[in-house]
Order: sequence, then C-alpha cells, then structure tokens
Amino acid sequence: MRSYVFRFLCVMAFFALLLAAVNHLGKRITDKGQSERNVVTDRINAELERRLESGAASTEELREEVFLSRRSEWEALYGKEACPEDVRVVLLDTSGNAPEGNGLAYGEEGTKIRGIYGKDGSLVGIAAYHFSDPAYEKLKLLMNAGILAAAILTLIYSLWICGKVIIPFNRLSDYPERLSRGEMTEKLPAKKDDFFGRYVWGMNMLSDKLENDRKTLRKMNSDHQKLVTTLVHGIKTPAVNIKLMAEAIATGLYDPEGRINEKDAELARKIEGKADEIERLVAAAVDETNTAIFEYDPEAKAFYRDEIKKFIEEEYSNAFKLARISFRVEAEGNPLINSDLNGVRRILRQILDNAIKYGDGKNVVLKMEKREEGHFISVVNSGETLPDTELPFVFNSLWRGSNSKNVNGSGVGLYEARLIAGKLGGDLRMKTGDHETELVLFLPL
Repeated sequence: MRSYVFRFLCVMAFFALLLAAVNHLGKRITDKGQSERNVVTDRINAELERRLESGAASTEELREEVFLSRRSEWEALYGKEACPEDVRVVLLDTSGNAPEGNGLAYGEEGTKIRGIYGKDGSLVGIAAYHFSDPAYEKLKLLMNAGILAAAILTLIYSLWICGKVIIPFNRLSDYPERLSRGEMTEKLPAKKDDFFGRYVWGMNMLSDKLENDRKTLRKMNSDHQKLVTTLVHGIKTPAVNIKLMAEAIATGLYDPEGRINEKDAELARKIEGKADEIERLVAAAVDETNTAIFEYDPEAKAFYRDEIKKFIEEEYSNAFKLARISFRVEAEGNPLINSDLNGVRRILRQILDNAIKYGDGKNVVLKMEKREEGHFISVVNSGETLPDTELPFVFNSLWRGSNSKNVNGSGVGLYEARLIAGKLGGDLRMKTGDHETELVLFLPL
C-alpha cells in the first residue's frame, strides 16, 4: 500500500512539473512576443512623429501612409504575429484634449496605447495599436486544460484501482497465513464485480480441504491415542504382576522350604528389570501420544487490546448474524498486552466456536478487563450448563461432556486452548452459573 501511494504521488508530481513547465514556456513565448510588439510599435510611432513633423494633413493620411500602405513591409520585417492588425491615430487639440468620438477604446484587450510627441517633447497625439490574441495563448490554455484533465482522470482511476484492487487484496493477503496457522476463518465473500473471483473460490476450496484434513488428522490422533491408552492399560497390569512374581521368586516365596536359590534370584532380578523397562516404555508412549496431538511455540510481542476486538468482530460478526445470536463486546480502554496475539486469537476462536455450538443460540458476550493481577478475557454464553461433577474434566484431552450429543467435535479444543494459555504464562478456567457458562482466559501483565 505504501508503494502504491508513493507511485501515485510521483505521478501527481510529474503532472505538476509538466503543468509548471508548460506555463513557464508559455510565459517565455508571451514575453518574447510582447518584446517584439514593443519594437514594432516604437518603429511605427517614430514614423508617425516624423510624418507629423513633415506636415501630414489628417489622421487618416497618417494611418494610410504609415501603416495601411506599408503593412506588408512591417510584416516582412517583424513577422505577422508581432505586427498590429490595425492602428488608429487621434491628434490632440491646442488644449491637449482628444476630440469626442475618436474611436479609441482604452484598456481594450489586445490594445496598446502609445503617445505621439512633437519636437519640443509635448504630447500631440495618441496611437492605438490593436493586436489579435496570439494562437499560443489558446494553445497554452488547451495544454493546461489537457494536463489538468489527465491529472484528474488519473486521480479518479487511481482511487478506483485502490478501492477495487489494492484494498481488497490487502485484506485477502493475510488469509493464506491464517490458514497455515490453523485459523480457519469463515469463507471469503465473493462479489459479482470482484477481480479476485477465482482466487476467492480457490482459497475457499483450500480452506475446506484443510479443515477436512484437520478433522481427519484429529480423528486419527484421537483413535491413535485411544489405541495406545488401551494397550498401555493392557500392558501395565501384566507388567506389575510380572514384577511381583519376580520378587516372589527372588525371595524364595515359591520354594517349599523357603530357601533362596541364587540363580533363580538373579534371573528374577533380570525379569524385574525388564518389567521396569516395559513400564518406562509405556509411560513414554503415553507422554508422546499426548504431545503429538498438540504443538505450539508462542512468540510474545506487545499489542493493543483493540486488535483482539477488531479480530473477533471481523471474524464472527457474520457468523453471529447468520445464527441470529445476540453478540456484544464489553471493554473499557485499550491497554497494551505483552503476549502472543496469534495464540490469544486461537484460544478465543475455540471458546467462541464452543459458545456457538453448545449454547442455546441467544446470547454471547465477550468481556475484556485489566486488573492488578493481569488481563482477563472471558466469553459468556447462555444455555444448558455442564454438571458440577464434569467440570474437573472439561480440559482433558479427548473428553467430551454430556451436552455434546449430536454435536461434532474431537474433545481436544479446550485441551489445546488451555495448553496455549499455559505456554503464554496464563490459564484458562470454566465457571458455570444460572443457565450460563463462562470461560475465562487469564494473561499476566
């Protein structure tokens, strides 16, 4: 976006320089033309003064002899653009006044008024030189109008490109990154006049594919963990019995006379060691199964709390509207939070998804508050609550409550959310009240 603005400013600067150059060139041409006209009027004025000294009869004779009969001569010497189209001469009376109805138009556009002086330097007449507007004046106006029109059209087109292409693409550019982080946002909206129709269609297909793959992977992990857990419990009991029997052999418990056979005792200790090794392998298998389901490395960075609000409103406003669920955000101020924004988003997505799936579809409230202990972000939804006897197990892996019948899920969402909260140095808790469930995320200062 910054690059686009910089290039747009460069284009506007080019138009400004072009406009300035055209006006400067036009001024130079105009100044040159004015200078040439001054030379012509000086020469004609000098001829008029010379003819008056030689005793010219009238102003018409002056006009005819000095200008009209010699027009081609003046134009050949100075050029047609520099020569006047017409010259009018008015002689003053003895009191220095021009006769009434002399036909001179003072201040008329394209007219130069020059005085005619006698030998003693007194003003004896007035000459009015009328020039037509030169073609380069009109050309300058046309060029200025063209440049301004081009600049305005460029501005309009740039704003149109910005609104139709640049801004929408900036909004779409972070969608692949969210998909790669597992943040399955709602489908991208497609419009009839959208330039990114195929891109939106492709990204929505990719989103569905990744979501299906993620569900399949979670199911496979769930089945794998269940299988390992079953095998672990199936192996653990025999291993304990083997250890007990080995200990009995080592102590001579099975000997009729109660004597300890050293060879049997040594063999029993080896058997007991193998049983211990089996228990260690079983414990390692359980730990590996639990960690294989979830992997997350936080990247702590300070951000303003309004970024959470903006994210939730952008991602869930349409979902709540479609589901006809009343949703509101309660927060005061905009403090800095030193944590991992992506991790917080991931936790809140899981909580809000659960609020939509397991609530009664009436009310969901997001509360954000800063206290002395840290930041508290909670999601409250109305609906049937879990029994108190089930609350200790809600964050267990692969556990699903009694309210999960006919609701799709894998039982690892809240488990992962609490693990992320722990990696961020905080915690995630559930509270229930009168037909109300609240999940509270705590983040340290």
